[in-house]
Amino acid sequence: MLLLAPDNTVVMADAAAETWLGELSDSTPGAPAPQAVLAVAARARGLATGTGTERPAARARVRSARGGWLVVRGSALGAGADALIAVTLEPARPRDLAPLIADAYELTARERAVTQLVAEGLSTTAIAQRLYLSPWTVQDHLKAVFEKVGVTTRGELVARVFLDHRPPPL
Repeated sequence: MLLLAPDNTVVMADAAAETWLGELSDSTPGAPAPQAVLAVAARARGLATGTGTERPAARARVRSARGGWLVVRGSALGAGADALIAVTLEPARPRDLAPLIADAYELTARERAVTQLVAEGLSTTAIAQRLYLSPWTVQDHLKAVFEKVGVTTRGELVARVFLDHRPPPL
């Protein structure tokens, strides 16, 4: 965790935050915070002052220098433009990255819903009931998803979308 002053200088940071900041930029003492941190801080300030109401959260997913993914979250400690901003940095979990992976594979909204329910372990019949579809339509969606993702089984699908953090080849 780290705290940012209104001018975006780091007021204090724990050892873990220092490590993650080093992963996000070529940080040198006195250098500004990485762009992802600044963007999340600006969003948190907007929410605190009432100017950022279109989305509820101040958060971002960002790729680190080593190729891993981090989630950056921010929250204003007080109201107004001069509030301190608390920023947390943590490794991204599979559910944080699944939407990015689904975007990369160009899955439709319905294909995403089917994929999510497959990941939850539901059968074709249960998915059909949950989404008010016929089992044949669910199978058609699964066939399309398998083709887009390049897998042949449900297990491979879940592993590729929720556990494998590499984007598909372009």
